[in-house]
Amino acid sequence: MKKSARWIPAAAIPVAVIAAGIVVPSMAANADVDLPDKSPQQVLALAAGSSGVAFSGTVEQTSDLGLPDIPSSLQGGSSAGESTSDALEMLTGSHTAQVFVDGEARQRVQVVDDLSERDVIRDGRDLWSYDSTSKDATHTTLPDASSRDLPDALADGTAVPQTPSELADAVLDAVGDTTTVTSSDDVSVAGRDAYRVVLTPDDADTLVARATLTVDAETGVPLAVTVDARGQDDPAISVALTSVSFETPASSVFEFTPPADATVTEVAVPAEGREAHGGEHAEPVVIGSGWSTVVGLDGATSVAGSAPADGSASGGDQGDRSALLDQVMTRVDGGRVLQTSLVSVYLSDDGRVFVGAVDAETLQAAVASAPAE
Repeated sequence: MKKSARWIPAAAIPVAVIAAGIVVPSMAANADVDLPDKSPQQVLALAAGSSGVAFSGTVEQTSDLGLPDIPSSLQGGSSAGESTSDALEMLTGSHTAQVFVDGEARQRVQVVDDLSERDVIRDGRDLWSYDSTSKDATHTTLPDASSRDLPDALADGTAVPQTPSELADAVLDAVGDTTTVTSSDDVSVAGRDAYRVVLTPDDADTLVARATLTVDAETGVPLAVTVDARGQDDPAISVALTSVSFETPASSVFEFTPPADATVTEVAVPAEGREAHGGEHAEPVVIGSGWSTVVGLDGATSVAGSAPADGSASGGDQGDRSALLDQVMTRVDGGRVLQTSLVSVYLSDDGRVFVGAVDAETLQAAVASAPAE
């Protein structure tokens, strides 16, 4: 499932480009699983052809990117602080989500916490997000029923959990001349027999050590994806279904009517080439290729425009956001930089964001070589 979040207001750190991880269930090789032999390329082709398969299941989420703990004194106090805290919590905590898919134009991701529920629902051209705690609902009418998928974040910036299929898309996009693809042992995941392939980057600059893709032997749906970082024992990112059914979900699952007491906001999809809030939209800057590609985004697509990189603030929201950024990022010439175990992020003073699966030094060198706005 491909995603586009150009028109989604971002949180105070670029959630859309720092992958949210998923807990790895018990997935040891099982001697009882002995599937017909397939080459690694055949397994990848099986996964690539599964986009129209209907299913539902439970996804457990966590991540280990080496992000620091954020003091509680900085985690609230304003809408900016709360949305940033939500974003960080999605990147560092553990979560459970229910996922429902009926083809490429009907999906629902439902995150249920102790006393609250957050939903992102797509039904053809209608895209809804809803938070039962704030009672905020956001609705967007998409240009057509096949042009976009679920966003990376709710309208308030809260990150939406990824599914194995979404992370698998990102991994498969990186397959090329800079990748060695090998087969691994057959396994059982969520009660399903599955093939497993390992993608190892042939790229000395990337922080990615390897990515492991586990694919349902019958449907091709990715059941689990893990991404390991160099020098780290535990996976930096992993996505896994802990239970799955391949029966088509009921149509009612994708129907949503906001409660009577909800505050509903209509968000328009911008015309091609323009920002959601007006003005020209700069196309992403792409530096390099393969696993060490660096992507530069303008401030409207990212967060730099919301939180001045020089630390200034014109209100409580910006002050809280800036304080949170200072907890996770290091000030450098021209902006701030964050290096996790898997990805580095550079927020420039002029409102751009650069992201890549490379170390901070390599990222800053790429930024220095990028054309100025």
